[in-house]
Amino acid sequence: MKTKFNGILTLLLALVVQISFAQTKTVSGTVSDESGGLPGVSVVIKGTTAGTETDFDGKYSIKAKSGDVLVFRYLGYKSAEKTVGGSNTINVTMVEGGEQLEEVIVIGYTTKKRGDLSSAISSVTSAQLEKQSNSVSIDNALQGVATGVQVTAQNGKPGNAAFVRIRGIGSINAGSEPLYLLDGIQVDEDQIIGINPSDIERMDVLKDAASTAIYGARGANGVVVITTKKGKKGKKAQIRFQSRLGLASEAKRNFRMMNATEKLEYERAIGVGTGSTVLLQSEWDRLISQNHDWNDALLKDAEITSVNLSVTGGDEKLTYFMSISNDSNSGIIELVESAFKRTSTRLNVGYDANSWLDLSTNLAFSTANDQDPRDRNNIQNPVNGRFTFNPYEPVYLTDANGDRIPNLRGLDTYNPTHQGLNSLAQVRANEDNDTDNRFFGTFNANIKFSDAFSYQFGTNVSYFDRTSRSILHAGSALDGIFYGTPTGTSTYSKTNTFQYSLLNKLNFNKTFNERHAVNATVFVEYQDWYQEYARTGAQGYVINGPTTVNAGSTPRASRINGSNARRTLFSVAASADYILDEKYILNGTVRRDGSSRFGENTKYGTFWGASVAWNIHKEDFFSGLTDTVDNLKLRVNAGTSGNDQIGNNPAITTYGFNSYNGNTSAAPSVFGDPNLGWEQSFTYGAGIEFGLFNSRITGVVDYYKKNTTDLLLSVPISRIQGGGSIFKNIGEVENSGWEFELRGDILRTENLRWTAGVTFSTYDSEVLKLASDDDLQLNYARHSILSVGEEVHTFFLPRYVGVNPANGQALFLDANDNVTTSNTDNKILSGKTPFAQFDGGFNTSVTYKGLDLTADFYFKGGNYIMNEVESQHLTDGTGANSNQRVDAFNYWKNPGDTNVLPNPVTNGYNGAVNANNRTTSSSFSTRYLQRGDYIRLRNLQLGYTLPSDFLEQVPFTQIRMYFSGTNLWTYVPYYKGDPEVGIGSAESNPGSTTRDQIPGEYSLNSYPTLTTISFGIDLKF
Repeated sequence: MKTKFNGILTLLLALVVQISFAQTKTVSGTVSDESGGLPGVSVVIKGTTAGTETDFDGKYSIKAKSGDVLVFRYLGYKSAEKTVGGSNTINVTMVEGGEQLEEVIVIGYTTKKRGDLSSAISSVTSAQLEKQSNSVSIDNALQGVATGVQVTAQNGKPGNAAFVRIRGIGSINAGSEPLYLLDGIQVDEDQIIGINPSDIERMDVLKDAASTAIYGARGANGVVVITTKKGKKGKKAQIRFQSRLGLASEAKRNFRMMNATEKLEYERAIGVGTGSTVLLQSEWDRLISQNHDWNDALLKDAEITSVNLSVTGGDEKLTYFMSISNDSNSGIIELVESAFKRTSTRLNVGYDANSWLDLSTNLAFSTANDQDPRDRNNIQNPVNGRFTFNPYEPVYLTDANGDRIPNLRGLDTYNPTHQGLNSLAQVRANEDNDTDNRFFGTFNANIKFSDAFSYQFGTNVSYFDRTSRSILHAGSALDGIFYGTPTGTSTYSKTNTFQYSLLNKLNFNKTFNERHAVNATVFVEYQDWYQEYARTGAQGYVINGPTTVNAGSTPRASRINGSNARRTLFSVAASADYILDEKYILNGTVRRDGSSRFGENTKYGTFWGASVAWNIHKEDFFSGLTDTVDNLKLRVNAGTSGNDQIGNNPAITTYGFNSYNGNTSAAPSVFGDPNLGWEQSFTYGAGIEFGLFNSRITGVVDYYKKNTTDLLLSVPISRIQGGGSIFKNIGEVENSGWEFELRGDILRTENLRWTAGVTFSTYDSEVLKLASDDDLQLNYARHSILSVGEEVHTFFLPRYVGVNPANGQALFLDANDNVTTSNTDNKILSGKTPFAQFDGGFNTSVTYKGLDLTADFYFKGGNYIMNEVESQHLTDGTGANSNQRVDAFNYWKNPGDTNVLPNPVTNGYNGAVNANNRTTSSSFSTRYLQRGDYIRLRNLQLGYTLPSDFLEQVPFTQIRMYFSGTNLWTYVPYYKGDPEVGIGSAESNPGSTTRDQIPGEYSLNSYPTLTTISFGIDLKF
């Protein structure tokens, strides 16, 4: 009996083993994309740690059972899941643009996995950039996407870069722009327009002191690390062709100007202008019959074209990425053929010379041309003229037969209007042309001494060449106004900027006992910057003759000058990361910078950063919650940084040269201070990151506080001592804020996916100290002031309180809060600044099979804008010779009228500016100060990707077509006009350059924001 039982048991065990082996089998296949096999793809059995990777040809083999789910993941591609069935072969085609496995961030002269970060970093990927076609300048892509980053377009002019402020206003006189790094090359904020957005792989925004300390003084205002695309090993050559055509026009306005009938009636009613005189009915009717919208005469729809061709690939040793692109935008100004053109090309190559040496180089060149008229606040600028000219004034002068009258140049004569000059005559007669050539190049050699030690030598070079030409044609209308008799002028200038840097870096990276990971870096870096500028000009030209400088009869002494400047930076730095069990992360950084901008006594500054992070979800006690919370990280950081963006020689006394009675003269231009030192900032903050339900929902919450001391402020010098000013380290500013980010998959099925995300940031600032603690109005501040205890650049204006219902007189408050008719007392308006108190974005994306729909919204609030354009449209009668807004009719007419404009007969407080272009106390008031809150649909894109079955009949691996629109809808509850104000008017600001302006402080007929509609196609083969 026992023998029989043992036999049965043996038979049962054999059967179980046989069944078990029958269930486990070898599954193999190939993982590829549209161009071939993909090496290094992760293949894991879902719910386990069992897995493998594909080989160089994309092939894999794994043991699995029927019913197991294989998960395929690859950096930059959507993950794929396949269930093991009866077949032993499973092939997978990966699709780009999805979740990213072990996302790699470029930070601090090295790269880190997202999970190993202990810093606050926001990122924008190439997939996100491709869904945005709103600008040729890549900085605009950060708007509403990166928390803690305020992005304000300068204006709608094609080719203009934006104002970017990371975590508030860190400085007053020194620069507030972040450091831009293109593959390690420092790029000035105005030069990023030379970068082709299609070449960008990702942009990482480093926001806290722990991540920016490695860049020392250059990272004081945050860092934007731009990484361009590279080839991939083992990937067959892929050719990609992208093309886009579109039209752009001014974004819809929320106010209306008067037509001819309305304007004549307004003039008659208030007794000012053409309509105020006694006109025969026939003349009245004739003027009304000439009604037209100057907007149609001066502006047009802009034509937009964009073409990009790239080739990328690689084998076991060599990787490459090549591209060439052309972008063109005709602009909306009539008679301008092309407002902006850019052609760019790039070559990125990586080569594994042998097992211990890797070489790489990135080379890029771009040339851009800008032909739009200068941005000024007068009728030379069509953006101003379209509102200023009356609707009954014709565009051209005609004779009795209605034929257009030719001018001295044989061209149609534009009607000078009541202003004496037609904007079209200016656009045609005054050519302003800038051509910019930019070159960026890097070379890196990485030597691997062992598995742990490596050395890198790197050098990078950037070269910028700008040629500017300005021509006023002889015999033109403006020539007649300036010179009386035909003469004409021509000005030519040239700016060359050369910069290079050298880097020697030693790195140690090793994991001990599979628990202790150490990554340490030390390096030495040197940077040299040099610039030359020269300008020349002449006048006295023949009508319709050549306009080169040598063709002029007389040199223009005021246009002949030149300069050169140089600055250097020498740095030594070290950084170390320690990670224990992938749970506890510590980072420390120290850097010492020596800047030629400072005095001998204070040339060097030392800056540090430290951070700690805890991956709570990896703790044993958390294991029961990982099905719900798969990521939970707590971060804390602190550190210091410096700022040296104050010109090239502020620490030494320099002299300017001129001519005096035919002799060379010299006078001090800058008074130096050998003790002038660094602005210094101390920042601390904390954050928490989380992921829920297999990261279907992810979020980040951050808080920061930044205290900047030793502010570099320009202190006036008494006239007894020679006048002028001198830079001193006096002043202190504090910034703080909260940042929130939430993203998630609302629906996720095999064919349908709906994702959404929201970002929200708050900003607060306070001036803690100034020179002698006296209020300070900087020379570039048009309506704002610095005052201890107030926010940075708080508005400083007379307070308007409405209209006296008895007589229609405008009323104001004096210094003692008494009601008066005199607006001579300026008041600090606490809580009212040009800077937003909050901003953020909302984005959503839906994909269904081949269809995809993406929408991006941006919102901003709490900021105030001085609406100077409104002051020109509601002039209370003093400016009634020019056109007015329709609501100018709503003025006081009878005793008892309320909620009305002042009586045009007795008022006129539209204001003016003094000789220094600064508002006087009797000019503007809070009447024109308006909140700038708005929400805008920044981008809407609908695309369709043809199915793979169709592609079998054509030589393409992908065909995608899309329609895209930008700035399609805007909600503006308070402000009259477009609320996205960067520069009010580039040439009407007291500052010397566009970057001197306070973003959004005032509006003054700058280039308007544009709405675009475009169609694009994306081909891969």
